[in-house]
Amino acid sequence: MRGAHGPGHAAHTHVIVAVKDLSRAKTRLAESLSTSDRTDLVVAMLRDTLTVLADARDSAPLGRITDVTVVTPDPVVASIAVECGARHRPDPTRPAGGESGLNAALADAEQALGAARGATDVVALQADLPALRTHELLDALAQARTAGRSIVVDHTGTGTSALFACGPSARLEPKFGTDSARFHSASGARILDGPWPGLRQDVDTLDDLFAAARLGLGPATRAVFERLGCTSGVRQH
Repeated sequence: MRGAHGPGHAAHTHVIVAVKDLSRAKTRLAESLSTSDRTDLVVAMLRDTLTVLADARDSAPLGRITDVTVVTPDPVVASIAVECGARHRPDPTRPAGGESGLNAALADAEQALGAARGATDVVALQADLPALRTHELLDALAQARTAGRSIVVDHTGTGTSALFACGPSARLEPKFGTDSARFHSASGARILDGPWPGLRQDVDTLDDLFAAARLGLGPATRAVFERLGCTSGVRQH
């Protein structure tokens, strides 16, 4: 397939994670959680997602993640990225924000990879994957390397939890937002199939958070989740 690697190709893989300003994150949880609790949850999920990416960097050379960049306008998120061993890139789309801003931020970060892009696979990964396992991400990446541009559809069946551009001719062409899986597929991205519940389980609602907890949360999110169990919004749920 055009854009895919041949057998045994040991490509570098650069993962881009875009994170909103913390004050604007996870607004769908506002009815159940305070602003500070939402911020704590977002930060914890980011830490757990970046921890999995760090583990993937230490995996076997043929499957590993080699670089991670967090794109964000938020200085707190930027400091967490550096603390977790990732690079930081300022979000060039602020103050536009929103879904189109996310896509522009991802495209800008991909373009910034510059001359190295020809030998680098690029992944746009959601930041709210607290039940993600390293083997899930690496297995999906292995499939993507035979597919060129491809996606992993999230647990709702309509969203995109990971977008891959593998091979020298592939580009992300991100189309995140409402019904992103449909728009990515319509623009030529292949849908990857695999048993990756943690990779598919992003968190936008309390139902999502409880579903992720059933899969097994990363340590940072688990600590926040246990504390949130004492709050009225989570108890009522």
